[in-house]
Amino acid sequence: MTPNAQTRETDVLVIGAGPAGAAAGYWCATRGLDTMMLEKKHFPREKTCGDGLTPRAVKQLNDMGLGDSLAKFHRYEGLRATAHGKALELHWPSHPIYPQHGYVVRRRELDQMVAFNAERAGATLLQGHEATTPILENGRLVGATVTDKDNERPSTFAPSTS
Repeated sequence: MTPNAQTRETDVLVIGAGPAGAAAGYWCATRGLDTMMLEKKHFPREKTCGDGLTPRAVKQLNDMGLGDSLAKFHRYEGLRATAHGKALELHWPSHPIYPQHGYVVRRRELDQMVAFNAERAGATLLQGHEATTPILENGRLVGATVTDKDNERPSTFAPSTS
């Protein structure tokens, strides 16, 4: 552990609060776990990829209560593939669980939407915090040393002892 570092306990430490990390944080928090999500940048943040949400992603976001938030974005019913002067229009197939549409959502909006939703569900979101060193016990990852990038202050995050 880092000398002079404040130690914080948590049941779950999620490193990276992009859509996958924030979804994990959301589900852990809704199950009553003390959940801490760390994000090294501040929202909104730019990402250059991943604006197209497939029906599977739409279902996951709907399951997290974000359906109304998604509805304001561009909805699309399939994909268009273009090559060698030809274009194919492919509609999403019918499925008993997944919708037949996707959305186009800029990552700066999607990432923030999912992270703040996890926060509303009870997870703690620390922006500007970078995990710098893993904490291992008997070969198991049990925590991390984290630097608050705004003031360079280190903290140690470890499992709750209660």
